[in-house]
Amino acid sequence: MRRYIIKRLILLPITLFCIVLVNFLIINLAPGEPVFVTEFGAQGEAMRRAKEAGSAAEDHYLQFREFFGLTKPLIYNNWTYTTKKSLLEDFERLQAKTKPTDKTFQLRVLLGDKARYCLPNLLQIAADQRLSFETRKLALHFFLRGALRFPYEGSSLSESQKIENKEIADNALFLDTMRGKPPQDSKELDSTVQLVSNWYQPKKSFLSPHYDEWEAIKMAIIDTRFAKYMQRVLTCDFGVLRNDPNRTVVSEVVHRLKYSLTLAVLPMIATFVLCQLFGAVCAVYARSLLDRSLNIIFLILWALPVFVVAPFLIETVALHHHYPFTDIPFPIRGFSSEDSVYDSLTSLQRLGDIARHITLPLICVFYGSIAMQTRLSRAVFFDTLHQDFIRTARAKGVGRYDFYLRHVGKNAAIPIITAVSGSLGLIIGGSVIIETIFEIPGFGKFFYDAILNRDYNVMMFSVLVGSFLALVGYLIADLSYMFLDPRVTLAATKS
Repeated sequence: MRRYIIKRLILLPITLFCIVLVNFLIINLAPGEPVFVTEFGAQGEAMRRAKEAGSAAEDHYLQFREFFGLTKPLIYNNWTYTTKKSLLEDFERLQAKTKPTDKTFQLRVLLGDKARYCLPNLLQIAADQRLSFETRKLALHFFLRGALRFPYEGSSLSESQKIENKEIADNALFLDTMRGKPPQDSKELDSTVQLVSNWYQPKKSFLSPHYDEWEAIKMAIIDTRFAKYMQRVLTCDFGVLRNDPNRTVVSEVVHRLKYSLTLAVLPMIATFVLCQLFGAVCAVYARSLLDRSLNIIFLILWALPVFVVAPFLIETVALHHHYPFTDIPFPIRGFSSEDSVYDSLTSLQRLGDIARHITLPLICVFYGSIAMQTRLSRAVFFDTLHQDFIRTARAKGVGRYDFYLRHVGKNAAIPIITAVSGSLGLIIGGSVIIETIFEIPGFGKFFYDAILNRDYNVMMFSVLVGSFLALVGYLIADLSYMFLDPRVTLAATKS
């Protein structure tokens, strides 16, 4: 068993890495960027429009993309090998479009991101008087874009970072002056290019460091979005929110986790216990009126979508009835009362207040899972009751308690544990629909908002933690098999 556990623990980070890589590519290759926000029209239709991070100024837009690492290629950086020929071809494509389109916008963004890796080529194109004025002007524009750096942020900067920030600030002052006075004719362009060239030469080692062949290959792998993200993950830095860089993803998740855990763990435990009970009853009294009635009830519950049941309960129960034997109305939103009311309650009263608020949400989460798991449990119990070893135990006169609990129950629990452990990864995700309808500030609604806002850090954190919990759940399930069924050994997994 020890060898099996070690093997699984070794495979866990490898599997997790592959899951993260696939999801990282899917999220980043999807059309749009975090600079595009989702809005809803009058009829509820989703729309996207570009919105720069807090300002219409181009520098703020660039700083936003730089801060979130969007200016680098995904998994392989070949921009250091960009040639003058390919740059001229891109400039021709830009000038060929008389009207701005999504493709020209994407091409301009791509050239702006590439610019820092090909500053010498851009400067040569801008200085080449054989080329057209517009081509040279474009080259100068992207040179100034590529030479622009943004300072390191934070309160714990090293001395080298502080020194580099000072140089970045001095460079930005010059670059802003050049960008603010675009040349209007070839003579002004020649003068500007000469001025920029004189400025660039002593700073060439800082702005365009030269790499040998091995360093270039190393940078092609390391200087990418995915590599930078994994470097942060390995130091347990999961980034900040898209809309507020002062709030970290982890702190926001921890703040919301108590809501999602309550709506996930309580139904999971209750489902495991009750589905075993109902499944056993249905299997023991198979094809009886009780079995058929329960099957019909659970089939109907299974078929009812939660986005129909939740508004139905709000309309028919919460708005027109009170809790039984009391005059307390059913709350329809939130996890607890308002802070002004909640803070004045005692501990027992707070517990009752939370219980009242989560009654309807728990019903909505619980009914679907109990219906599905009970039907699975019935099939497993029914199959177990007809096994040879069960008939042998019955023939030996095993007591009813030992028969149903130790012989039937333990063996029938194995598939149920597999199903429950597989849903362990959904704990942190919460219930998006339930939390949205009942306005519960859990992680499910938080994740939903992150998708709309293209908050990559939140989405990747959910994928990372959810996948980790799912893998751990399957490992726990495998280990549980041995304790439930002596015939199961992990030695067979050595190969």
